[in-house]
Amino acid sequence: MKNRKTSSDGFIYCYGNLYSLLFYWGLVTFRVHTQSDGGAASSPMSVLYAVCVRLFAVCGYLGSVLFKLKDERMAAAMMGHLTPVVKMIIMWECLSCTITYVEYCISLDTKRRRHVKLLANMQGFDLDISMEFPSVRWHYQRQRFKYWYGTVIVSICFFSFSLSLIFDIARCTCGIPSTLLMAGSYTLLTSSLGLVGFVHIGIMDFVRLRLRLIQKLLQQEYAESDPLGPQETVHRKVAKLFEFSKRCSHLLSELNGVFGFAAAAGFFYESTLMTCFVYVVCQKVLASEAWDMEYTFMLLHVTLHTYKLIITSTYGYLLQREKRNCLRLLGLYAQFFPQQLLVRRQVEDFQHWRMHNRQAALIGRSTPLNVSTIFMVYNGMANYVIILVQLLFQQQQIKERQRAMRSDVDIVGPMGPTTHMD
Repeated sequence: MKNRKTSSDGFIYCYGNLYSLLFYWGLVTFRVHTQSDGGAASSPMSVLYAVCVRLFAVCGYLGSVLFKLKDERMAAAMMGHLTPVVKMIIMWECLSCTITYVEYCISLDTKRRRHVKLLANMQGFDLDISMEFPSVRWHYQRQRFKYWYGTVIVSICFFSFSLSLIFDIARCTCGIPSTLLMAGSYTLLTSSLGLVGFVHIGIMDFVRLRLRLIQKLLQQEYAESDPLGPQETVHRKVAKLFEFSKRCSHLLSELNGVFGFAAAAGFFYESTLMTCFVYVVCQKVLASEAWDMEYTFMLLHVTLHTYKLIITSTYGYLLQREKRNCLRLLGLYAQFFPQQLLVRRQVEDFQHWRMHNRQAALIGRSTPLNVSTIFMVYNGMANYVIILVQLLFQQQQIKERQRAMRSDVDIVGPMGPTTHMD
């Protein structure tokens, strides 16, 4: 495929729309531009816009919920048909999604400079590779299709499921303006949480593809090397590939610094959300009651968060695998040039650097992001759901015993006062 775009323009072509969504959703205070236009930068107006969006999302959602709860008619329509446990879960969802959104905003604001530096390094990385290896052709159209259109499809699902869930729970026959405000702000909150996760996935995939590119360039240099011919060009290019691999490790370290806390907060929110919603659905099934539409939308929400969790963990595993393969291939450099003492020393220095730089995709500060993360989350969720279902069974048994005791007692009629004449 012909390279019709420069590397910097290609980066904007792939990631510019995602970061525009982050800005419009109020999660970041800067706009992403090409390096010739100044790169990523913020302005007083962009900061003011982000603050206004955040206030609308948080205050609009919590304010509309409180307004409905204070009105007896709207509170009865929204909460009257729910059990006490489901009411507690709905209230927990109101608080948890709001708190997680605020955590995302605070985390991304405190890491803003590091975030901007990360984006600048990503833009410069492709440009440096193109200058050193002119034969590289960037398939930016394919990457844009995967990042942008995939995110749009998932965002539409977040929008539709969130709106449907709120409209069905609120029973919008009364208080339509407050219902619209609550549905719109809740949709903004939940879609924002998913959007940050997919941007995190996109940057992990960026590093993974560059590590794979380094492997292909190394294999090409190894295959074309001539032990009897001049080798200065080969050694120079391989030295550049060593440098690029270290830069990928640095990008991964910066990625963990920018998105590590947000990923941990998102995983905690998703695990609690899925635990609560799965328990509510199990309670509905065990009670053998009529199926309501809000339970269907809860299941759809669980499906979306399950998809995000699996995709994030899978890309973390793929990134770690590509890094391991790339570093292993770089370590074989001395085997292709066994007579070169300088090559052996370079490989030894690289192995020493590798021992002290074991970066991997992380959530939080130290938890590796790989396939085992899926098991960890779902194992914890299953344990909590099993405990809650057991408590539900015990509650049902107690109710059945109380009903049996009442049926064993027959009251014939009212008893009069007892006197000494009786």
